[in-house]
Amino acid sequence: MLTITHARLGEPAFGIAPGFGEVWATLRTCTDVMMERLRLEAEDLVRRVTAGEGLSTEIAYRDVFNHCANDVDAVAHLRSALDAEGVRHSAEGLPLRGSEDFGRFGSRSKSAMFFLGAGKEHPGLHESNYDFPDQLIETGARIFVRTIRNLLG
Repeated sequence: MLTITHARLGEPAFGIAPGFGEVWATLRTCTDVMMERLRLEAEDLVRRVTAGEGLSTEIAYRDVFNHCANDVDAVAHLRSALDAEGVRHSAEGLPLRGSEDFGRFGSRSKSAMFFLGAGKEHPGLHESNYDFPDQLIETGARIFVRTIRNLLG
């Protein structure tokens, strides 16, 4: 999965060919092995296309994340807490296309990521008019406290 997130071609001017261009993209996969393969394929494609046009290429990376996979045991603990707190939940629509740094947690310990959900009528997380709904803090806190209580017995 590839998403172009930004593109710029030269400076705004009439009658002047651009001297540079810049394209930003986000690559996403479900596993780290798939990511390595996609990264190599994307780099090869960029180099072939630019070389064919007589252009030089520079490739740089920022915010490289591990894949995010929920641990089965952590998911069970989370489901138990959600059920005990009466919070509706579903795995519908998974996996998601979003890139996420949460995979770093899973590389260190058992983890499970969940979304509180602001509702279908609320602007999305990465929309310019997004504003975190503070009423979700109480729900999130209840889930975490219940999970801790369940783990401690």
